[in-house]
Amino acid sequence: MATIQKPQKWPRIISAGSVKTRVYRIDGQTTANGLAYVATWTTPAGRKTKKFAKEADAIAEARLQAEKIAAGRSDAADMTRGDFEELAAGRSIAGSIPMLAALREWKQARELTAGNLIAAAEAWAARQGIGHEQITLAKAAELFLKAKRSARVKTKQSYDRVFPELLKRFGEREISSLSSRELQHWFEERYPHPVTRNTVRKRCVSLWRWCRKKNYLPRDVQTEAERIDTAQEPHVEIGIISVDTFGKLLHYFRATHPEYLAALALAGFAGLRRAELHAQTWEDIDLSAGHLRVTTAKTNTPAKRLVSLSPSAVEWLMLTKERKGVVCFNQAIHRVNLAVDRIRDIAHGARNEKGEPLFPRLPENCFRHAFISHRVAATGNVAETSLEAGNSPRIIFQHYRALVTKAEGEAWFAIPTAKAKPGKVYDIQGKAMND
Repeated sequence: MATIQKPQKWPRIISAGSVKTRVYRIDGQTTANGLAYVATWTTPAGRKTKKFAKEADAIAEARLQAEKIAAGRSDAADMTRGDFEELAAGRSIAGSIPMLAALREWKQARELTAGNLIAAAEAWAARQGIGHEQITLAKAAELFLKAKRSARVKTKQSYDRVFPELLKRFGEREISSLSSRELQHWFEERYPHPVTRNTVRKRCVSLWRWCRKKNYLPRDVQTEAERIDTAQEPHVEIGIISVDTFGKLLHYFRATHPEYLAALALAGFAGLRRAELHAQTWEDIDLSAGHLRVTTAKTNTPAKRLVSLSPSAVEWLMLTKERKGVVCFNQAIHRVNLAVDRIRDIAHGARNEKGEPLFPRLPENCFRHAFISHRVAATGNVAETSLEAGNSPRIIFQHYRALVTKAEGEAWFAIPTAKAKPGKVYDIQGKAMND
């Protein structure tokens, strides 16, 4: 019980056991009688004060604080020396973290790990690769491309096309700070077409995995790029053209656009990809031996290959006068022409005297698809066709195996030039040059 010492002088002293608090009287400019009263007491955190307008209220507060402090000291008085030492050690271990907060955190972590707190922490540290180097996405991409090029990996048609847009958006960010959620959102917004989105995702996964390997990202955990959902790609209908259409195209271009005849013949008789065809050189075509070596093969495919040329294909190629340099080099404009695109555009615009289309619609990649379909039908050999086409037997089985008959396949590779004779070299007008 707190008591007030006598005589009643200022400051008033309130006692509770060995604890003493005080009440002071001071001038109070805002009170009715011009006086104010301040209760004071001392705690481990320092001196505390509280101001009142009435003396009784100040004394009541001082008495309350004295009793509270006395009660606390009574509990402390029951502690042994060992208790004090344990409390001091606990505070030392907690460091700057309040000891109660540290204990709550420890209790929660222990419950989450079913008592295996240390083992769980060690596993987490191993996965995170403590000490991995922080690096921006732009710097990571720079080092990645440098490593790829040093290993003679061609990046022009793959990473060099994908990374600029990615770096424009996230280049200044640390790669470890990028989450799959924000990457996913950007992918869906920037690349609505599922095929393109999956291609870009594939390139990013390669970059993120390389960074994990080089200790720029936590090790032994799935990267954020890998967490990006793959898009559901629509079923691809393989569009081809008939033997009749291909034959008419060959004769039409021989008569009206001979500068594209070689490109059309290679597209249909050799099945070169668009990029492969536009890079193909005459020096890699051996008409006497009846085959060509693909000049620039698509990366990451079994595309470095020899492609057989049928006698008919050789005859059509012999109708081309200029047989040196790049096949698709256009002398009129003095640069490589995107011949496949021009062939499709010209065919779509071709009309007869009545204004009717001369040719049916030419589907995307129809020449390569038609080559593979007719080659499989003609030979019945999926493995051989996959080698010549530069893709896998699985793709052949999945898309091409039953599209045309054997007779149609054989006819495709025997489309005649009408005027050409085996062994003769012809100019653009069809006149033999080696009579």
